[in-house]
Amino acid sequence: MTQSDAFTTVFGIRFFNTGLNTMANDILGGKYNHKMIVTPNVDHVIRYEKDRQFHDIYAKADVYLNDSRVLKLFSQAIGNPINSLVSGSDLTARLFEQLVSHQSISIAIIGASDEVVEKIAAIYPIAKLTHHNPPMGFDSDEGQIDKCVAVCQQADADIIFLAVGSPKQEIVADRLRARGVSGCYLCIGASLLFLAGEEKRAPEFVRRANCEWLFRLAQSPKRLAKRYLVDGWQIFPIVLKERQALKRPRA
Repeated sequence: MTQSDAFTTVFGIRFFNTGLNTMANDILGGKYNHKMIVTPNVDHVIRYEKDRQFHDIYAKADVYLNDSRVLKLFSQAIGNPINSLVSGSDLTARLFEQLVSHQSISIAIIGASDEVVEKIAAIYPIAKLTHHNPPMGFDSDEGQIDKCVAVCQQADADIIFLAVGSPKQEIVADRLRARGVSGCYLCIGASLLFLAGEEKRAPEFVRRANCEWLFRLAQSPKRLAKRYLVDGWQIFPIVLKERQALKRPRA
């Protein structure tokens, strides 16, 4: 576990301490071409610790942005604080807001339904937009993964929004990088659903109270109950292990 002004390494992940505006501007400026950007939350940290397959693909990312106020709180309790919060949803929204006035920048979206993308395009008219929604289970079909890569390659996009869930989106990002496909590979999960109004973000006061997870659970209990109420408890032994490691005298 280490910390610098720019990075905090905790839970085995090197978090980039940056701001929302800085990150959005740097992506738009092409700084992260051929880079995989992920936004770890509590669920990702648990799977990074427990699931070897997830760990191996997630470890290939180039930039890790803290997505979770709860994760930030845990890191502070450990004594090795993450000093930033740049959620995937906020970053996605900020990018689309700015893309409207940067019409020369092209984007590709992998994932999300046609209806969701049409709603987003109506709110944020972007001239150069390519969309492909692969079928369920595509990550176990090499042909379907190759199709995602081919769509992005043909689009020659500056920013590629990967919205197919983790670790599927990281698998695609890793393949894009291996094939030399241009663009910033931004793994954003369900962020487009918020942008299109298909799902509601928690009010700001709920987020500041570190209760956004509870708001999301109330909205989608069938989908999120296991993640938050069963699997989520596994974060506590991980936090304890990190705390003990920090207290351990260094040789």
